[in-house]
Amino acid sequence: MGPHARVCFTFDNMAEAADVGRGVRSAPLLAGSDPSLTVGFPRLYDLLAHHDVRATFFVEGWNGLHHPEAVAEIVTRGHELGMHGWTHEPWQGLEAAAERAAAERATTALAEASGIRPRGFRAPGGHRTAATEAILRDLGYDYDASLGDRMRPARLASGLAQVPFVWPCVDGFHYLRPDPVPAATVRDQWLDRLARVATEGGLFLLICHAFITGVDDARLAALDAVMEAAVKDARVTIQTAGEIARTIEACDA
Repeated sequence: MGPHARVCFTFDNMAEAADVGRGVRSAPLLAGSDPSLTVGFPRLYDLLAHHDVRATFFVEGWNGLHHPEAVAEIVTRGHELGMHGWTHEPWQGLEAAAERAAAERATTALAEASGIRPRGFRAPGGHRTAATEAILRDLGYDYDASLGDRMRPARLASGLAQVPFVWPCVDGFHYLRPDPVPAATVRDQWLDRLARVATEGGLFLLICHAFITGVDDARLAALDAVMEAAVKDARVTIQTAGEIARTIEACDA
């Protein structure tokens, strides 16, 4: 089998929460009018079901109040639910008290909507603060999926597991530019990274978004090709972020 290679598919953001956080909107859109919910999420769910892949979705707690059915659907479809701030606040700039309040509020809202308390977190913007570890531990979280030491899962000083990402494996890194990278080019870059991990071992983790990849045919096809390659490669194990975190803890125990 060769070196241990793991693959993880993750998805960030839901609906208008980030727009509310930026002050672009003050309230939800009318029901059925947000394309990420009406088009993006259903297409991502169909893709995951087609390949029989479980993924991790990190969503803002605001959605637990305004789109509780959409939050609950993540869990009922068998995927993992993680917390992604309240309204996608610029996390690394929060004072400790504001960070704790946002994390507590988001955790409660997601738990009430889904019936399951989230155990994983990804900082909006990717960067946690000096207080994040303690806040997450106090709230019963098992892992953080923010930026770390490249793609090296590890334990943080607090004992919290970390399942990190790198920017080139985020769809927005390529597509949210004045001159977006063609989807076929992104596909090939991700396939190359996947092949290296399959050969050398390590972690290949993607972050995609319903409003970026889920609503675009070419981008969804690129993700489809990467997912298909991962499923067909016997050298890799596909896991949720939480499953990877539990493996880190088991190895370190």
